[in-house]
Amino acid sequence: MYPDWAWLLILAVFVWLAILTLSVWQQNKFLKLLFPKSGVRDIRKKFGETVAGVVELKEDLNKLANKLSEVERSGYRHIQKMQLSRYNPYDDTGGNQSFTLALLDNGGSGIVVTSLHARSGTRVFAKDVIGGKMGKYQFSKEEEEMIKKAMT
Repeated sequence: MYPDWAWLLILAVFVWLAILTLSVWQQNKFLKLLFPKSGVRDIRKKFGETVAGVVELKEDLNKLANKLSEVERSGYRHIQKMQLSRYNPYDDTGGNQSFTLALLDNGGSGIVVTSLHARSGTRVFAKDVIGGKMGKYQFSKEEEEMIKKAMT
């Protein structure tokens, strides 16, 4: 009675109707979510709520940016540059037991610690570093070298 291609056409129409039905169902679901029956169904009010949410989010973002810059500023004062060298300053001891350690912040200020190990004992020296330069006490060549390496 109907040609073979007619069944294909009817099937294609039903598939198309199913796709359209699914699309309309999803749009209705979204609109019910956007405008619940319990609330006022005014688009202007909904846009006002959305704008208020965006403004609040922008304020929170500004607060977060200010807090981040504060944390960054305080982070510059923490130890960020370190350099360690072990060596043997005396001929009568072995094993590179002596060391020099430079601990500096981002601006090159901090301390340099030197430990000199000899048969008679171990001596430890700590000297302040201000902006990569010596403070109150003069540096040894090993200490100057560690500070230069830490700064680079």
